[in-house]
Amino acid sequence: MNTILDFIGNTPLIQIEENIFAKIEGFNPGGSIKDRIALNMIIGAEKKGILKKGDTIVELTSGNTGVALAMVGAMKGYKVKLLMPQTTSPEKIKMVKAFGGEVILIENIKFRKDVINDIKERIKQGEKIVFLNQYENFMNPQAHYKVTAQEILKQMKGKRIDFFVAGMGTGGTITGIGKKLKQKYPNLKIIGVQPVLGETIEGLRSLKEGFVPPILDLELVDEIYDLESIKAEKTRKELALNKGLLVGPSSGAAFYISREIKRNNPKANIITIFPDRGERYLYY
Repeated sequence: MNTILDFIGNTPLIQIEENIFAKIEGFNPGGSIKDRIALNMIIGAEKKGILKKGDTIVELTSGNTGVALAMVGAMKGYKVKLLMPQTTSPEKIKMVKAFGGEVILIENIKFRKDVINDIKERIKQGEKIVFLNQYENFMNPQAHYKVTAQEILKQMKGKRIDFFVAGMGTGGTITGIGKKLKQKYPNLKIIGVQPVLGETIEGLRSLKEGFVPPILDLELVDEIYDLESIKAEKTRKELALNKGLLVGPSSGAAFYISREIKRNNPKANIITIFPDRGERYLYY
């Protein structure tokens, strides 16, 4: 008998405009691409024997990984405690709590490096928690290398892929998918999208803040675009009004840059990722 976890993946790839194709990850049961990595990281920890039923998972997340972990944790019998930046949308926080997860909000400026070090220190001091650490856990990009990218190749039905555009967060998506696609198409250009330093596009972070996630393979990335948050927000609203796609701001950012690339490469086939659904960003 199937469980909800069996329906993670196999999301649609649709043509948004001529030569621009988007993987619609909001079709995952938890509503985002992070369902894939949450399940893969948890399975990896179970196989290593470091995660057992009744354990508490502690993770830092801007939201979607937290929702995904809370969902998978509820199914598998794990407690989930999440450290999230104060800029996280209220809808994501409510979703985590609906799955039984606990949320602790922290200052945005302290997010990632300081929090990672703090959690590691707590474990050293003997605290009984399991830290999956999506920023350093190679089960994150592996989920995309082995599955998401394979889905894309199958769905493109042999069409050449010239560009792959993805937002920069943990680095797992752009690294895992990008590596597999580049093996198939060596001339493929991999394009990263990050917010302009000092601005917020929820789900994305700028490398210029000084933290490079260890799982991010920058040697794979050909170019990184800095994008203003207002452009990401405007584009996601256009996707809802003109394409019938209610998605999040990181999807708007990825699509904006995809169109910029198309402008200079009108014949190129461009693949991008729409990481989540827009219901969790209803702050119009």
